[in-house]
Amino acid sequence: MSDKFLNCLFSKPKAKFALICFPWAGGGSNFYAQWGKMFPEFIEVCGVTLPGREGRFREPCSTDTEQILQDTCTALINRYPDRDLVFWGHSMGALYSLDTALRLKALHHKQPVRMFCSGISAPHAPERKISGSRVSTMSDSDFIEFLKKLGGTPEQVLSDPEMMKLFIPPLRADYVMMEGFSSQIGSEPPLSCPLHIFDGEDDVKHNLKAWEDVTSGETTTQFLPGGHFYLKEPSNQSYLISHISKSLE
Repeated sequence: MSDKFLNCLFSKPKAKFALICFPWAGGGSNFYAQWGKMFPEFIEVCGVTLPGREGRFREPCSTDTEQILQDTCTALINRYPDRDLVFWGHSMGALYSLDTALRLKALHHKQPVRMFCSGISAPHAPERKISGSRVSTMSDSDFIEFLKKLGGTPEQVLSDPEMMKLFIPPLRADYVMMEGFSSQIGSEPPLSCPLHIFDGEDDVKHNLKAWEDVTSGETTTQFLPGGHFYLKEPSNQSYLISHISKSLE
């Protein structure tokens, strides 16, 4: 299970921390797995690979949120029974990482020692309540219009019919899966780990303040130059890797 879900290109058996990176909608794990060579030896990096992507491309994309969360937790516990876990998630990956953290705590009495969430409003924020049709009921053309309004998907992808044939199945599956993320945030924060929140200066405005309700631990917020995929810029990528590393020293 862990071999399918967790893509680790640079194994570090003596690392104290396992940095688990959750994909954005339609994304894979290789972008993050490459980070492993840039982190110090005390941090091992794994990208989460969902069905239908990269090494799992022969599997059908899944919209079963419950099964995905259960399988993710099982993979993490099997591979890292004693390692300190650190979660990073951008856009959909932030919501996915939070639901995984809540499930881990409920089922295994374990939570990340630190979390990094990026590029999206907190799950319980009013901004996350998208009006109109659910993605699961949209036609392909309506779904493409939905993506255009939402922002974040490169225009060269949206305007290329052949590319969209490849991207629509995982993108649609992920947005349907997002409809299943519950992330129940009550009057008391469900987590206690420190939480660092990042966003692109030129991205659409997100409700980052609401992320503070997720944890009783320290929270910080920082903006970096760029739009929704600011983290792909080499300078921002280097900054994030340095920031995460220093926070774990």
